[in-house]
Amino acid sequence: MTTAISQHVAALSGTLPAIPKQPTAADKSRAAELSVAQLMDTPLQQLVDELHVTLDESSITDAGFTGYAYVTRDEVVVSLPPNRSEFEFDCMARYLIGTVFHVDGMPELPAPFQITDMTADVNRGREEQAAEVVRQVRQGGAV
Repeated sequence: MTTAISQHVAALSGTLPAIPKQPTAADKSRAAELSVAQLMDTPLQQLVDELHVTLDESSITDAGFTGYAYVTRDEVVVSLPPNRSEFEFDCMARYLIGTVFHVDGMPELPAPFQITDMTADVNRGREEQAAEVVRQVRQGGAV
């Protein structure tokens, strides 16, 4: 029986897509060990892959907007505006990644750039949304 299953799996392995690599404890510790030098010197795509970051294009196109990042239980997303120079994209992506992963020793951004942590606001908004859904369900309303 085991041989038949092994043969079946071997036959299918050439036709099925590979299962994506899942983050391991070692991957998570890589983020904990990240230095400013590694953050700045590692090729951006390699950094994104190793830290399991999703780079996203923001719909916000205001000239003064440079991007945002957020972390959920399942993902880290860095969202940057479209049509920016490769230099600005690279610098802001790295800075936001460093901020999200709390890289020690990161310098402050030069004026007029600034980072605003909106985690509490986002969490408060989610709590309010969840409370509203619960209230509607308890009152027999549709969600």
